[in-house]
Amino acid sequence: MGFALTEEEWRLLSGVPITDLVDLAVEVDLCAPAEIDRRALIEDCLPLILDRARAEGLPMSKYDREDLEALPTDLLQAVGRLQGLNGEVTVDRVIRAGRKVYKRYGKLRPKSAVALLLPLLLTALARAEQMGYGR
Repeated sequence: MGFALTEEEWRLLSGVPITDLVDLAVEVDLCAPAEIDRRALIEDCLPLILDRARAEGLPMSKYDREDLEALPTDLLQAVGRLQGLNGEVTVDRVIRAGRKVYKRYGKLRPKSAVALLLPLLLTALARAEQMGYGR
């Protein structure tokens, strides 16, 4: 069985326009089916986003501070691992690492759906990383 969104994670993501979800799928090299089940498509994209995050980190900016500060410590630690951080994980360190990734995304993926939807995906990605999903 694959990773499943919690009801709260789904509530945050349920209003995302279908075009943005298709863009997200395309960006992570997932072929969106003709009949789209929004929740299933997001859940199918998550392991691919995790793989990319483990290799490159997550694109972040100062605007992600509030979302990061709202994470419980264990989930912030998981985001720190995705950012490749060792030692103490702080919001400032996560953002600093994420800015470097964001600059790279600006050059390679200027209209990235991952970057656009990251605030809504953050908790699910952190929880999936914490669980060791996809390894």
